[in-house]
Amino acid sequence: MKLGWLPVVGLAGLAACAELFGPRVRTVGLTIIPVFDVADPYAVAAATADSLRIRVVAKDGTGAFADTVARVTVGIDPDSGTATATITVVLLESPQSFLVVIAAVRSSDGAVLFSGLDTVQVSGTAPGAADSIPVRYVGPRAARIVLAPQDTALANGASFTYRVTAYDSTNAVVNVPVGYSLLNPGDSTLLTVNRLTGAASASASGSGLVRVLGMTPDSLARDTGHVYVGAVAVAVRITPGSDNVGVDGTLQLTGHIVDPLGNPISTSVSWTSRNPDTATVSSAGLVQGIVAGTAVIVATGSNFSDSALMTVVTPTHAVMATSSVYQSSPRGFRTARVGDTVVVDVTADMRFTPDEKLGSYNATLTWSSGVLQYIDVQAGAFAAPVVNADNASGGTLRFSAADPNGAAGQLVVARVRFRAAAQGATAAALTVSEMSAAVTFTNLSAENRVTVTSGHVTVRP
Repeated sequence: MKLGWLPVVGLAGLAACAELFGPRVRTVGLTIIPVFDVADPYAVAAATADSLRIRVVAKDGTGAFADTVARVTVGIDPDSGTATATITVVLLESPQSFLVVIAAVRSSDGAVLFSGLDTVQVSGTAPGAADSIPVRYVGPRAARIVLAPQDTALANGASFTYRVTAYDSTNAVVNVPVGYSLLNPGDSTLLTVNRLTGAASASASGSGLVRVLGMTPDSLARDTGHVYVGAVAVAVRITPGSDNVGVDGTLQLTGHIVDPLGNPISTSVSWTSRNPDTATVSSAGLVQGIVAGTAVIVATGSNFSDSALMTVVTPTHAVMATSSVYQSSPRGFRTARVGDTVVVDVTADMRFTPDEKLGSYNATLTWSSGVLQYIDVQAGAFAAPVVNADNASGGTLRFSAADPNGAAGQLVVARVRFRAAAQGATAAALTVSEMSAAVTFTNLSAENRVTVTSGHVTVRP
C-alpha cells in the first residue's frame, strides 16, 4: 500500500432554494488529498491504515462549524491506497464551506493512526474540485521494544522472521511499526534482513556473529538481536544435568547437540553409564536405578560429550545435594569462565519420603576459595536460611533453616552465588549435620536416612 490516501468524496448537493439552483439535484466530485508532515517519521505507519472515517460538518446559526451533516467509514484499497465515498449534503448557498474531518484507522486493533481537518468549498457549479487536508500521526508510540529471538543461530541458507513486542510509557503493549537493519552493513555478506518485515536469511556460505538492530521510526525505542550464521556443533548438553532416581525407578534424560549460542541442532546422541552397577541408561536416555549410589551418565554426539550426575536413592531416604545452574538447568558438573557469576543451588529432595516433609536442616558448604569467591546466599523455595558467612573468605559457609509446616517434593533451599576468580576445579562439597521432618519431628540424620551428593565447578580462562 502506498503512503497516503486520496479520498474521492462525491457530494450530492441538494438545493434548498429552487430559484437559485432549480429543482434538479447535482452531484459534484471533491478529491481530498491528505498532506503528511514529511518531518514525522511515523508517516510510514500510513501503510498500515485500512479504513477512513470521514465526517462533514456545516456551520450553525452562529457561523461556527458545529452541525455534523454526514458520517461515513470507507475501506482503503490495499493496492492503490485510495478510498471513495459518496456523501449527500444540503447546499444552502453556492459555494458553501464545510469542515471535513478524516481519521485513518487500523482495524486490527481499532487504533486511529492519523487525523486531520480542514474547510472545503463546495460549489454546485464547479465539479472536480480538490482540497488538501494536513494530517498528523496520533497513534501509539513505543517507549521500548523487545526483539525475539534475542540470540539465535542459522545454518547456511536458513531463514527466520523476527517478532517484536513494543511497550508504551505505561508498559502496555502497543502496535507500532519497527524497522530492521544490520549494525555493521558489511555483515550483509553473511545475513540479509528485510527492513520492513524483519525476515532474515543466512548466506549460503561463511560464518560469524551478526548484530541486527530493530528500531521504531522515531529512533526512541530500539533493541538488538544476535545471529550466529553458519551454525555448527560445538557441544552436547544433557537435561537435566543432575537429578535423583529411586532404586528400581526410572528417569528420562534428553541430550542435544548445540550450536555456539546453545540452541539445539540435533538429538542424535549415544548414551553410556560409567557406573552401570549403580544405574543403567538406554539408547533413548532412560536411566534406571539399580543400587544406592551415584552414577555418571554420558551423552556423545558429533565428537562432543556431556555428563550428568545421577544419585540413586534408597526408598525412605531424603536427599541433600549441590548443583550449579547453567541456562536454567541444574548441572552436576559445570564449566565457567573467569569473571562469571556461578550459582550453586542447594536442593532438598523429599520425593522418596512420601509421608514426610522437610522441617529443618543444618548444612555446611565448602569449596576452593582460590577458584570461587563468595558473593551471597539467596533464599529458595523453603524458609529463608540463617547464614554464617564468617569463614566464607576461606571457603566455608554454614546455613540452616526451619519451617514447622514443612515442604514436600524437590525444592531449592538456598542459592549460593560466587564469582569465578581463577582457573581451576573445585567441589561444591556439602555436609549435613541435621535434617528433620516436619510434623513427625523425625530426625532423618540420626536414622541415617539422608543421602548427600556434591557437584563440581571447573573454571577456565
